[in-house]
Amino acid sequence: MTDDPEHTQVPDSAEAAMNEVLTAEQAASQVIDACEGEARVRLYEAAQRAWQIANRTNERIAIIHQRTRQQLKNRLQNAERSARVEERTRDGEDPRMAIVSDVVSDMAARLTGGDSSDGTQGD
Repeated sequence: MTDDPEHTQVPDSAEAAMNEVLTAEQAASQVIDACEGEARVRLYEAAQRAWQIANRTNERIAIIHQRTRQQLKNRLQNAERSARVEERTRDGEDPRMAIVSDVVSDMAARLTGGDSSDGTQGD
């Protein structure tokens, strides 16, 4: 039977088919490896981008908090000043002099480092 030409070609065609399958598997494995590498690169880039966005967001939030604290401090100081001026004018003092006196007191306190109206603490 081994002398039959068709019979001897069958193993050759089976061997060729197996070689084609192995070659295709190797090519597929290389493509998969390349895709995995690209996926890792994209994941890294996405993580970096997310980190940058989070940093910018945190910076913006910190700026908003700082501005809000300053506005609150200013409003509180204005309210306290108004209350002091109102109290002085009730006692018969000229409102303009009460305002000037209050501003002078605030400036003196700031210049001497004794700004007691600053109720905020550093973050």
